[in-house]
Amino acid sequence: MPEPSARSLNTGSVWSRWVSHFLEFIPLRALKFSAPGLTVEPRVLVRAPDRLELGANITIQRNTIIHCGGRKWCQFGGKVVIDDHVVIGPDCILYGAGEMHIGAFTHLGPKVVIMTQSGMPNDNRMTPHPEHLLEPIAIGKGCWIGAGAVILGGTVLGDGCTIGPNAVVKGTYPENTVLIGNPARTSAPTTRK
Repeated sequence: MPEPSARSLNTGSVWSRWVSHFLEFIPLRALKFSAPGLTVEPRVLVRAPDRLELGANITIQRNTIIHCGGRKWCQFGGKVVIDDHVVIGPDCILYGAGEMHIGAFTHLGPKVVIMTQSGMPNDNRMTPHPEHLLEPIAIGKGCWIGAGAVILGGTVLGDGCTIGPNAVVKGTYPENTVLIGNPARTSAPTTRK
C-alpha cells in the first residue's frame, strides 16, 4: 500500500484557504502606505503591525519575520522601532516583545536574529504557559550586523558598531566597537575617515 502524500496543514475548503492567504498580506499592504520610500519584498511576515514604527526609506528583504509582541505571553507589551534608511537582509528574524530600536543607516545581513525575549531560567518550564524574560535591545546608528549574527535581549550597541558573521552578542558596547565570535568579543576598533 503506498504511503499517503504530504498535505498542507490547512485542510479547509478553498474559501478558507483563500481567506487565510489573503489575511497574511494585509499587514504588508498597510505597511507600504505607512512609511515613505518603504520597500518590502515578498514573503515578509509582520505580527502585531500596530506596534511597528517605521522611518523613511527602509528596505525589508524576502522571508523576514518581524514579531512586535502584543500577545498574552508577553503581557501584551512589545514594540519595534526602525529608523530611516535601515536595510534588513533576507531571512532575518526580529522578535520585539521586549522592545527593540534599530538606529538609522543600520544594515542587517542575511539570517540575522534579534531576540528581545527568552525563556526564564527557572523550574517553571514544564507548563503550558512558561514565563518569558523580556529585555529591550537598542542598536545605534550606522551599525553593520553580519550574516547569521544573533543579538540577545538586554544588548545595547553604540553608533557605528560592526558585528561579525555568526557572532552571538549580549551586553553593552560603546560606539565603533567591532564584535566577533561566539560569544562575541571585541576586536580592533573601526576608524572613520
